[in-house]
Amino acid sequence: GDCDLYNSYPGCHVLAPHLIGDGDCNDYPPYNTADCGFDGGDCDLYNELTECNVQYTRYIGDGYFSDFPPYNTKECGFDGGDCE
Repeated sequence: GDCDLYNSYPGCHVLAPHLIGDGDCNDYPPYNTADCGFDGGDCDLYNELTECNVQYTRYIGDGYFSDFPPYNTKECGFDGGDCE
């Protein structure tokens, strides 16, 4: 069901479990932690870009071309590959 992914992280305690694995990186605790599978895998790409500091992590690798800094920069993987 809808909670299978969330329930696979028994140490994950969040107020909005529907955000785990929803496709958007919630780059703040407790979501982007090992206990929550780094937001159910949503933050994996962003976490690989250690020099990337952006306000909206959901823009990184979302399939849309964000052709402006800091998103379209080497540090942010050229918007997580969206700008290549």
